[in-house]
Amino acid sequence: MRRAQLFEEAAWQMIYDRYYPRLFGYLYYRVRDPDLAEDLTAQVFERAVKHIRRYRHKGSLGAWLNRIAHNLAHDAYRRQKARPPSPLELKEEWISADSDPAATAIRNESQQYLARALDRLTPEQREVILLRFIARLSAPEIGRRLGKSPGAIKSLQHRALAALRRELEALQYHG
Repeated sequence: MRRAQLFEEAAWQMIYDRYYPRLFGYLYYRVRDPDLAEDLTAQVFERAVKHIRRYRHKGSLGAWLNRIAHNLAHDAYRRQKARPPSPLELKEEWISADSDPAATAIRNESQQYLARALDRLTPEQREVILLRFIARLSAPEIGRRLGKSPGAIKSLQHRALAALRRELEALQYHG
């Protein structure tokens, strides 16, 4: 962290490489628009660089970055009604020579089912699933963020996963 606070490029590259996929995934499931999620992820890193000197080691760096991501997603949602991408939109990766169009279509369909099932959960259940499995925060980190004990988070996570399974079954998803 000291190297990042001194704005060393190598330190920031390590932070970016480690946290970009987690943050992008979290933001994607929050806003349901890959372009907006990409823009918001870039903004997370911009804000992190701008405010790195204020960062204190009270929690993990991942939790701090995720909090920035959460706030940006919340702001974006308030500014505009986020809409899920149309399933009929032509995605560039579907026609890329390097990708398998069938695998890409299956992956996108799975993501759409997951997004719809997540929408059916309570906000608290959805947040725990996103923080635990997409942002990859630990139960204690999530607990600090939500004001709950790690045990309560584990219990909530268990109930959320059961609810998510039921919702996926109700949507007749068998992927």
